[in-house]
Amino acid sequence: MDVCVLAGGRSPEHDVSLSSVRQVLQHLDRARYRVWPVYLARDGAWWPAKSPLPADEAWRPGDARTAHGPLRPGAALAWLLDHARVQVALPILHGPYGEDGTVQGMFELHDLPFVGSGCAASAVAMDKLRTRETLQVAGVPLAKAYEPATPINRADARVEFERMRDAIGVPAFVKGDVSGSTVGVQRVTTADELAAFFAEFRGTFRRWFAEQAQIGEEITVPVLGNTGATLQPLLPVGIYPRTDTWFTHQAKYQPGATEETVPPRGWTAAQIRVVQDIAVRCHEALVCDGMSRTDMIVTKDGPVVLETNTIPGMTPTSLLPQSAAKCGLPFPRLLDTLIDHALARAGASKPATASVASTGHAAAAANGD
Repeated sequence: MDVCVLAGGRSPEHDVSLSSVRQVLQHLDRARYRVWPVYLARDGAWWPAKSPLPADEAWRPGDARTAHGPLRPGAALAWLLDHARVQVALPILHGPYGEDGTVQGMFELHDLPFVGSGCAASAVAMDKLRTRETLQVAGVPLAKAYEPATPINRADARVEFERMRDAIGVPAFVKGDVSGSTVGVQRVTTADELAAFFAEFRGTFRRWFAEQAQIGEEITVPVLGNTGATLQPLLPVGIYPRTDTWFTHQAKYQPGATEETVPPRGWTAAQIRVVQDIAVRCHEALVCDGMSRTDMIVTKDGPVVLETNTIPGMTPTSLLPQSAAKCGLPFPRLLDTLIDHALARAGASKPATASVASTGHAAAAANGD
């Protein structure tokens, strides 16, 4: 089966995507797949590989000797369909112009099966404010928030800080509306810090909001499967930053900066089931497919959802692969499972050699005893 793997993109998370894709290329089973890497440059150009990448060869993003380009996205996708004959796509993209439904819409127009959620679900989940609205309707527990009427390009930091402090108190976490990997998230305690946030992200985000800081244990819960079919919640991951007081971008991606424990320290099977059930509710409310990863803070009053990611990281330090491995899905089998979900959603056949076992909800919970 011919598979294209999309990497890079125009978002601030370009480098995170490249790190994820290197892991994916290393672990895709070459006995099952012919792999066609596609580099999405920061300027919007696409560079599809001229030939499948051998298993023993390192991928060089945007190398004109091994890739066609620069091509516009439509021309690149046409080449992949007509020349490479790709049958499924893995968009390993993070942030705008990749995780937000834009690329997913292109695939849907061309009837190309792809890993992950569809256009609509991707767009809603990428927008933190729209995610809040959707999860509120579903009755999911969320942090108290201040949602201003003034967009970020016209916001007055002194005025907004007073309103925010009156509504939810400080410290608070201010966030841009469309971002990931903790890009556009800052902990704020003063008007000057809010002003610095506005200065940095005017021109990047249209809207912003703030959430009340939560005291508790930060966790994340991956879910595999297509909405409407059987879903497989994996074990929660406990997140314990060593170098920062909260889970910053650096704490996420610097090796050794955070201790991550699967399952969280001292958790019982009953505690695991509670957060798994919430993660499944989020997956279903947003109509996610393939995979999701829901981040939460577990307070003394119970779990509070922060957000749901539709294309979780696949880097060496990423949380979905860690949880999957603990549940009996090492990286190659995780990728097989995701591709199988993509094909199932499209009504296509699995690769002839496919034989993917999955761990059930009960088995995943039992591992946390």
